[in-house]
Amino acid sequence: MTLDTKISTPHERNGNRLLAFDGLVFRPRSDTPIWQQIYDHIFDLIESGSLAPGSQLPGETHLAQKLAVTRITLRRALQQLQHEGHLTARKGVGIFVRNLPSTFTVRDGQRFLDNFEAHGQEIGTNTLLIVREPAEPAVAERLRLAPDTTIIRLCRIRTSDKQPVYVNTKFFPAHLFPDFEQRYDVRQSVTDVFRAHGIDNYRRAETRISGGFASPDEAEILRLTPGTPVFRINAVNEDRNGVPIEWTRGCWPLTSVEFVF
Repeated sequence: MTLDTKISTPHERNGNRLLAFDGLVFRPRSDTPIWQQIYDHIFDLIESGSLAPGSQLPGETHLAQKLAVTRITLRRALQQLQHEGHLTARKGVGIFVRNLPSTFTVRDGQRFLDNFEAHGQEIGTNTLLIVREPAEPAVAERLRLAPDTTIIRLCRIRTSDKQPVYVNTKFFPAHLFPDFEQRYDVRQSVTDVFRAHGIDNYRRAETRISGGFASPDEAEILRLTPGTPVFRINAVNEDRNGVPIEWTRGCWPLTSVEFVF
């Protein structure tokens, strides 16, 4: 038995994605700007599920040709959708619909992966930096340390299906964790580090969540358009005796996560 198979070409795949834009008829410009009508159409496709989470939009050139508009007009609609977090651009790849928001449950004494529900998506960790250094005044204050006490600074990115969803910087009193680097290296787990140093139970003493807009640096790391709405996290963990053992500052794209307390 011979089985005929055909692998679609990039042009064919782009053509299939363009089908979602069939039937779009623009109203007069005096009624609503063309870019706004394109925005509305794409937003409706996302909300209805016609453009599924994680799906890729047609290439900008092909989509502009399909809609018979300039790339400048199209780009304004796409950038607005990116600013609001509905779309995300991946450098050198294209523009994608944001995945469904994950759920992060704030619980005491749990690893990140135990608190994070990502709807079956593969969760990854990219550690950017681990360094021991003197504490800056703000860090010393939050960890209740004397100025210039040595601390450990850990910077890392969490990914969902290889898409960055969370970037954070953590600070720890260095004297509590002499083997931090070696223990962390095994599974990139801070909870493992705590347990290896005799801290089996700890609690979230404080969690502050505020809104803001992605800075250029945050946008670069999270592959967002600068100015995209984000959550900013400021949290402190303490051991059973009420001693601060960790201060975290982090940033999530607004549409990527729901918090449960």
